[in-house]
Amino acid sequence: MANEQQPKKFYGSKEGYDADVMLESKAVLSKEDFVSTGVLTYALGDIIEVELPEFDVFNLGDKLKMTVYTKSGLFVLATTVLAKEQGSLIVLNPPENRRKFTEKREFPRVDVTNGGLLFGLQDVNKRNKHQLDNPIAISIKNISINGLGFTVDDNTMVEKIIQKHSQLEVELNLGFLMPCTMEVVRKEKTDSGFYYGACYLSVPEEKINALRGFILKNQIETYFVQKREMQIKKAMEKKSVANQ
Repeated sequence: MANEQQPKKFYGSKEGYDADVMLESKAVLSKEDFVSTGVLTYALGDIIEVELPEFDVFNLGDKLKMTVYTKSGLFVLATTVLAKEQGSLIVLNPPENRRKFTEKREFPRVDVTNGGLLFGLQDVNKRNKHQLDNPIAISIKNISINGLGFTVDDNTMVEKIIQKHSQLEVELNLGFLMPCTMEVVRKEKTDSGFYYGACYLSVPEEKINALRGFILKNQIETYFVQKREMQIKKAMEKKSVANQ
């Protein structure tokens, strides 16, 4: 449930391959009668980035065949263009490809500024269940497909009641409303109160795809922001060295 993310090494296969198997490998993307070759530079969760010169030939939603030539063999997958930026494409890493690898970390977690409401909670002994007469606002700090990090807005009484392993009934506002139950797995004191990490216990089946879409959209946006910041930092460092 950490707030920070280090977007570097992400995959190790069941055969013991490390992240280098996929990263920096030659990737061939093809659609209809067009083929382009690039370099796979990023892979985390549902997204893969390929840097290639002919990125502008591809459109959002294009269905592609991607062949990745690694030092440990060939990976062939059907994918879809999710986003593009100058010099690169973000494509979907489909479940059938992800199953070939053992991920070394939790599901991708993205920072967000959404909110929600706490309607009820059950204590750690699972004996006493409290329904709140007036729902309490929570602020979502980060989210993944298996849980989220959040704080409670201006309610010290509820903060004291919520403990590790407490079960909560909440409704998250992610641009759509998602009622769910979750269990607190982490509680940390902060300067302004407490930060909680929780995992989902139940999510309505009909909301799962919407949740995946929300996380995927935010993951792509976050990655592009991080990439631009890194490019600016490198450019400034290069300029500083040149001026010395």
